[in-house]
Amino acid sequence: MDKRIQRTRAAVFGAVLELMLEKDPNKITVIELCKKADINKSTFYLHYSSIDDCLKKCFQTVMNGVVEISKTVDYEQFKKDPKPFVDRFINEVAKNSDYLTKFKSSDICGTSIRILRENLVKHIAEHNHFTKENNYYEIANIAFGVSGILGATCEMLPCLNKDALSKSICTMVKTSQMI
Repeated sequence: MDKRIQRTRAAVFGAVLELMLEKDPNKITVIELCKKADINKSTFYLHYSSIDDCLKKCFQTVMNGVVEISKTVDYEQFKKDPKPFVDRFINEVAKNSDYLTKFKSSDICGTSIRILRENLVKHIAEHNHFTKENNYYEIANIAFGVSGILGATCEMLPCLNKDALSKSICTMVKTSQMI
């Protein structure tokens, strides 16, 4: 990727993080974002179609670590011991808890979480060579687990007690397998 594009996106990302810590994400304007990022509006619109598109892409950037973790999840190992995955997931979320706490109050959070959930399920299924046709039960379990992990983690922001949350989620995952 071109270094100018990288610099612009990094400046916008930094400005979004700063602005989200200062104010309601639904009230961020393109003009103030451009001013904070030290770019002009035409540059902004070269990279993003709207402020919502910009916020979604910033959320994706923050969640890339979580997506990368999902690409390594071994389903059988996860069923036996979900703790390593859950702890990595929670640690990744904790790195950006201030941003994510603000983001969860935005109008686009629900859509972004749904897309993240779909991506996590897809990557875990692909890593384990699962298809809906051949592994319906396993993919349903993955979807249930991912939804629970995302829901519990988002609900607990900003009070992220990593140990208590990990214990709770691991108990939920293990209990759900008995059904």
